[in-house]
Amino acid sequence: MIPFQDWQFWVATVLALGALILVVRPLLPSKKRGASCPSCPSANPKQPSNEHTATLTIDGKSIRR
Repeated sequence: MIPFQDWQFWVATVLALGALILVVRPLLPSKKRGASCPSCPSANPKQPSNEHTATLTIDGKSIRR
């Protein structure tokens, strides 16, 4: 039987719910775009990424992509 009248039950329940929120909250998508990961390319698709391009070569001939 669940002790609904016991104050310690309610304190432990509130602490467990708070811990659950702290664990699950970072895993949920945020409402503000880019708030959780400002360096991710998907956070701000309009800004150019900082990726470097490389010249690809096959048999000494460069290939452009």
